Amino acid sequence: MTTAQDASTENYWYGKSAVVTGGARGQGASIAKMLLKAGAHVLVMDRLPTDDPVWQDLRNSAADQRGTLVCLELDVASPEAWESVAEQVKSDGKPLMGLVNNAGISGQRNTVTKTSLEEWELVLRVNLTGAFLGIRALAPLMPAGASIVNISSTVGLTGYYSAAYSTSKWALRGLTKSAALELAPRGVRVNCICPGVVDTEMIRGNARLFEALQSITPMGHMAAPDQIADVMLFLLSPGSSYVTGTDIAVDGGVTGGGIFWPVGLAVGALQAPVG
Repeated sequence: MTTAQDASTENYWYGKSAVVTGGARGQGASIAKMLLKAGAHVLVMDRLPTDDPVWQDLRNSAADQRGTLVCLELDVASPEAWESVAEQVKSDGKPLMGLVNNAGISGQRNTVTKTSLEEWELVLRVNLTGAFLGIRALAPLMPAGASIVNISSTVGLTGYYSAAYSTSKWALRGLTKSAALELAPRGVRVNCICPGVVDTEMIRGNARLFEALQSITPMGHMAAPDQIADVMLFLLSPGSSYVTGTDIAVDGGVTGGGIFWPVGLAVGALQAPVG
């Protein structure tokens, strides 16, 4: 069965290009694979060397899909790196219809008084400045109908003890809205996704953390990378052509329920998910 999203992306990406940062693995690789499947020419940036085995899964996917893949080892916090990407886009000769600013680091997750200046600057340089540089370099190349998606976090929607990481994700939402206002008259959209916790091997390796995160999620499970990428693809597609300057939480209801989900469970007013 063809869904509305399938219809909005079917053949849309043929002959068009997209740039994805932090795309060698995880949710960045998931959106890159979806774009490749849709027929896009996808330029994937990551700090990992392009001969790192991590890239192989993405290359294997590209070989089986309709799109084409370019792997780039680049630092998103480098203006020169973004200049080289812009030149690559021009050289490829395909209209740039999508930019996904997915690259990010968590740092040491220290509180304000325990965060060093070096850690603070590093996290903001990658998580915030990287997206700023990407928009500044590539937005001028994007025609009407193009879309930029920044990846924030639910910690950019609420208080969180990790000072640098939380600040960077809050600020990314502000950058999104500023860029959306500037680019709207040109028909270029800018939106932000705020994912909750994504199910990874690292989290599953800590049983107590895994159970705690499951327990605060009204839908009863963490997100798979593809569930985040599905929303990215929607925001990159013509189906979201009147959506700009907004934040979308993809978190299974965590921020929607706040403290009242666990409270509701505790007093018996709400029922835990089954299965």
